[in-house]
Amino acid sequence: MPTFTRRSAVFLGLSLASLPAFAKIQQPSDSPVRFNHGIASGDPTARQVILWTRISTDQTGPLSVRWEMSQSADFAKIKRKGHFVTDASRDFTVKIDAKRLKSGTDYYYRFKVGGVISPIGHTKTLPKGHIDQARFAVVSCSNLPFGYFNVYDHIAANPEFDAVIHLGDYFYEYGHQGYGGRTGARLGRQHNPAHETLSLADYRTRHAQYKADSASQALHAAHPLICVWDDHETANDSWKAGAQNHGPDEGSWDDRRTAALKAYYEWMPVRDPKRGAAREALFRKYSYGNLLTIAAIETRLTARTQPLRYSDHAQNLRTRDGIGKFVKDILWDEQRELLGPAQKSYIAATLKSSKRKQQAWRLIANQTIMARVASPDISDYKDADFVTEIAKIFPAIRGLIALSPLGLPRNLDAWDGYPAARERFYTMAQENGVNDLLVLTGDTHESWANVLTTKAGVNMGIELGTPAVTSPGAGAYFADEGPELSRRLKAKNQDILYHDLSHKGYLDLQLTPQAGRVDFVGVSTVLKPEYEAQIRKSFKLVKTDTTINLQEL
Repeated sequence: MPTFTRRSAVFLGLSLASLPAFAKIQQPSDSPVRFNHGIASGDPTARQVILWTRISTDQTGPLSVRWEMSQSADFAKIKRKGHFVTDASRDFTVKIDAKRLKSGTDYYYRFKVGGVISPIGHTKTLPKGHIDQARFAVVSCSNLPFGYFNVYDHIAANPEFDAVIHLGDYFYEYGHQGYGGRTGARLGRQHNPAHETLSLADYRTRHAQYKADSASQALHAAHPLICVWDDHETANDSWKAGAQNHGPDEGSWDDRRTAALKAYYEWMPVRDPKRGAAREALFRKYSYGNLLTIAAIETRLTARTQPLRYSDHAQNLRTRDGIGKFVKDILWDEQRELLGPAQKSYIAATLKSSKRKQQAWRLIANQTIMARVASPDISDYKDADFVTEIAKIFPAIRGLIALSPLGLPRNLDAWDGYPAARERFYTMAQENGVNDLLVLTGDTHESWANVLTTKAGVNMGIELGTPAVTSPGAGAYFADEGPELSRRLKAKNQDILYHDLSHKGYLDLQLTPQAGRVDFVGVSTVLKPEYEAQIRKSFKLVKTDTTINLQEL
């Protein structure tokens, strides 16, 4: 398999010399204003794109910021320009919805405050009409204490991507004593602030830390982002009215969610909600000419009902009758929801429009595993030394091991915990003539290629799950038993075509009107900024009249 060696931008502290757009910051060290968090773009349409930066300053009053766009990196001819006034009320962030752009066009952009000029960024609008191909990098789960963002660095070095699809967990909310704390202390990459994020100031500080990372800056400067959030942008296993990682001693969930969303919209290159729209409703569509539509969905804060926990139903799971009642009356409860009526209507209209345009592909940018994944029997691991270590971080592991012979869903926080909602989603797709979904999924920190099937066994398409940027998958905890766990998982679930739980990386997805290709790209390490990248697995995506098949390459 091809291997690419790279000394990352994190290690060198340099911009990407191979791409002229990435200029160094032009500012004296004693400048009263600085662009310490780089620049970014995202949420593209055919005629618009969001441009973002943040001003670091000791000033307290408003600042006027100029912005410019050009089709050349030397800015010989300015195509669009304007002013934006920022202040402390928005944490001195700058967000421009640049309009009246040309479709399918590369642009360079920069910001100025007085004589201080930002780095230069590259972005691209969506194409119209006939296009031959599109290419995306698909990522999720970037936890700064767990390692260097070498995945971002590798993506930034490739100018061929049309956009980066980020499926959430862009940052993590934990403090020094939480998830990743020990690794962060060893690497000198501990979270800031030191405590868990709760207030607006906390979430702003955490965003600032991630945006200060040089590999993150390189990624944002190189490509526009299409992004959704998952749970950690607010708190672990979040839902509409709470989160697993939010207790009564941490104040109001509504206040915490509001703070997290305000900071997210300030610090991320996403379009703000329309006036009167719910801030939680971050679901969007992106149309690439005659080739594809991406429906980016929101499954956390808009409508999700509380995730189930097996520990809350221990009594039911002790007998065959109790298990049956749990599955029928609780797990398959029709009231359990993920999307809500407004979002389902939006997605239905998006899929219907894509079919009407005769586009070849319909992509769903999705947070958690959609395929049916039952737990294999791992009860023989109950006394293993590595389980004792896992239990220190994840106490519920012993209960899940004890339940594993029952073949219940592996993850109740995924679509498996909302099976009736998943069936409704599939029915909605079928009613709009769609049985060929291409679902892109994050969250698990593992690589997946899954067949999507209804309860009745009808094929609805393919799911591709991206590994994490840094967060550890089960392979990090099961150590030498990781490959055996993966083997058992595939043996238990015929819908799983490929699974790897040991490597960090991303998906390189290339689509043409006739076929597609996905490369599972892995990096050799995230524990130091020198790394190699390798294509670990490749599949050809073959379209039929009704669905999608995968062929191993």
